[in-house]
Amino acid sequence: MEQQEQTPSATSAIKRPSRRQAWERATGVPMVVLALLFLGVYAWFVLDTGASPQLDAWLGRVDVVIWGLFAVDFLMRFGLSTRRWDFLRTHPLELLIVIVPPFRPLRLVRAAVLVLGTLNRHTLTRRTRLSVFVGASSALIMFLCSLAFFDAEYGAPGSKVSNFGDALWWSAVSVTTVGYGDIYPVTVEGRLISLVLMTVGIGLISFAIGTTTSWVIDQLKTVEESADRTDREINVLVDEIRALRAEVAALHANNPNSVGAEGR
Repeated sequence: MEQQEQTPSATSAIKRPSRRQAWERATGVPMVVLALLFLGVYAWFVLDTGASPQLDAWLGRVDVVIWGLFAVDFLMRFGLSTRRWDFLRTHPLELLIVIVPPFRPLRLVRAAVLVLGTLNRHTLTRRTRLSVFVGASSALIMFLCSLAFFDAEYGAPGSKVSNFGDALWWSAVSVTTVGYGDIYPVTVEGRLISLVLMTVGIGLISFAIGTTTSWVIDQLKTVEESADRTDREINVLVDEIRALRAEVAALHANNPNSVGAEGR
C-alpha cells in the first residue's frame, strides 16, 4: 500500500512534456532538413538562369510541397497547444513563414535556435550564445536577400546586376550602410528588399557595437577588480609584516640581553 501511495507522487513529480513539445522534438530535425532543402531549391531556381521550363516547373512543385509540409507542421503545433493565442503571439515568424511563402527560408533561423539550445549553458555565456545566434541569422539574411535581389534585378532594364557576385557585393555594402552607389535597385521588388536589408543592417551594427562595448567594459571591470583584490592582499601582507616588526621590537625592549645571550 505504501508503494502504491508513493507511485502517483513520484509520477507527478516528473514533468512530462506536452503533446506539442513531443511533436516538436519528433519533427525538429525533419523540419530543419526541409528548410535546408528549400534553401537549395530556391537558390537553384534563382541562380540557374538558363534552366529549362520543365526544370522550373519541377522546382516549383517541390517548393509547393515543402510549403505544404511547413503549413501542416504549424497547424499541428497550433492544434496541440493548450494556449493557442499565446502560441500565435509567441511564434510570429513561423506564422509569417506559412502565410507568406517567400519568407519560408527564415525557418533556418529556428534551426540556429535548435543548435544553440543544445549548447551547455555553462560552456557559453548568454552574451556568447546571443552573438552566435545573431551572427548565423545575419549571414542567412544576407544570403537570402542577395538571392531575392538577384532574382528581382537580373535582366531588368537598367539593372547593374550582371551576376550573383554583384548581388552579394550589394548585400555587404547595404548591410554595413556604406552605400558606394555602384549597384542600386531599379525595380520595386529590389527597392523593397533593399529597405528590409538596410533596416536589418542598422540593427545588426547597433547590436555589434553595443555587444563589443559591453564586452570591453566587462573586461575592464574584471581587470580593475583583480587589481583591487591584489592591492587588498598586498595591504594585508604589509599590515602583517608591520605587526611582526612591532612584536619583535617589543620582545627586544623587554629582553635587551636576549640577542647577546644567543650570540654567546
